[in-house]
Amino acid sequence: MLLLAFVAAVPAGKSWALPEDRQQPMHIESDSASRDDRSGITIYVGSVRVDQGTMHIEADKVTVYMTAGNKQVDRIVCNGNPATYQQKPKPDAEIAKAHAEVIEYQVAKDFIVLTRAAHLEQGGSTLEGELVTYDIAKDLMQARGSESNRRIRMVIPPQQPAAATPTPPAPTPAH
Repeated sequence: MLLLAFVAAVPAGKSWALPEDRQQPMHIESDSASRDDRSGITIYVGSVRVDQGTMHIEADKVTVYMTAGNKQVDRIVCNGNPATYQQKPKPDAEIAKAHAEVIEYQVAKDFIVLTRAAHLEQGGSTLEGELVTYDIAKDLMQARGSESNRRIRMVIPPQQPAAATPTPPAPTPAH
């Protein structure tokens, strides 16, 4: 399988989320929900929306896995046609947007997996493949094509020339 690893092609910071996002409450809306306290799994179904700080997710189904001991969110799996995810990584960065049939965010590992028709976009750069992973801690992305089409697609926009500083008009002589 073709595997492409790259570090700096798509602009990204050391985290895919503003640090203060994790300090915000998580708001979830859906048509229905079911929770299994023993397993720590909650499943939200039907036009699911998840918001936390700058993070916004929309999916047909969202499964939230909690850790056994401290009841913290460990992993979020989003299914949709497609499921969408967006978040602002840093105050001065553009919003990162992603969509795929399955989006898995491993919170504890700071790792995101986009599966089936995966698409990631930030700052005009795009990355598409059957599987796209992003190791936030290592600032490392990998992409892979499907079995039938082993290729990935990446678009890197041209650099924009620096804006020229306008020259102030010359003073007009007094009459």
